Amino acid sequence: MKEQVRIWSPATIANLNVGFDALGCALKEPAEEMIVRRTNSAGVVHISKILGASLDMRADRNVASIAAKSLLNSLGNPCGLELEIYKTIQPGSGIGSSAASAAAAVVGVNELLEVGLSPIELIPFALDGEAFASGARHADNVAPAILGGVALCNPEGQIQSIPIPKEWHVTVLHPQIEMLTSESREALPAQVDFQLAVKQAAWFASFVAACYEGDGVRAALGLEDVMVGPHRSSLIPFFSEIREIALAHGARTGGISGSGPSTFWVSLNAADARSVRHGIEVFMQSQSMNFYLYSTQLSAEGAHLIP
Repeated sequence: MKEQVRIWSPATIANLNVGFDALGCALKEPAEEMIVRRTNSAGVVHISKILGASLDMRADRNVASIAAKSLLNSLGNPCGLELEIYKTIQPGSGIGSSAASAAAAVVGVNELLEVGLSPIELIPFALDGEAFASGARHADNVAPAILGGVALCNPEGQIQSIPIPKEWHVTVLHPQIEMLTSESREALPAQVDFQLAVKQAAWFASFVAACYEGDGVRAALGLEDVMVGPHRSSLIPFFSEIREIALAHGARTGGISGSGPSTFWVSLNAADARSVRHGIEVFMQSQSMNFYLYSTQLSAEGAHLIP
């Protein structure tokens, strides 16, 4: 019987421009770790340590413990749990910080207690934690955090994995500002033009088709955001300048990650990605703004057990 497990869990990009509340992908970096430990206090989830971020350690106010307790309750509370959380994905970054914690927690419980639930079966329990953080049960971050790769979430809550565009190299910029999801949603119109919706649906379909055909170039070119990004971009510091720099240095496309403030920029080879990173880094340093910058690729693996 295992006494503890260590779990790796990835950052994610939600929406991917064309799939608002429906698409998400897992990244190789940044990622974070969590230790889930068995205790004798049946049904009690306790957080003993959080490093890397200032988060609430109360079990009823933390995404990870809420998700872990949801799964533990469903199993009849055979034991208690202690969590050690090592945050690398910064809260409020727009790259799935809360989803990574929720995913790590439920995968950890599943592995520790050897429950044998499939990744798809774990998603509803992780969403109990994610809903506390975001106020909604959208799986566009949680699903790829657990499944890895690219995940499509339909309006009925069904999740489907999509082949990864293997050529993609992704540069993620996280400016150090606070941006609430509620503010980002308030920037969106209550109604959209019918022809605009048709155009966005066509780009969404083009992206999905290109992924299944193994055409990473066309998948990148399919990420045309005509419906959401134009309303949110003014909330992101220097969005227009960053976009211009990224495209000038070899990025094929890019946009806002989730509700922001992070942005992502897709290149088709490592050399272009290095150029994009350098160009963005030089610009951000000139603006005297604190930021994180990641050079990564899509991860085929979601949250999983590590030694």
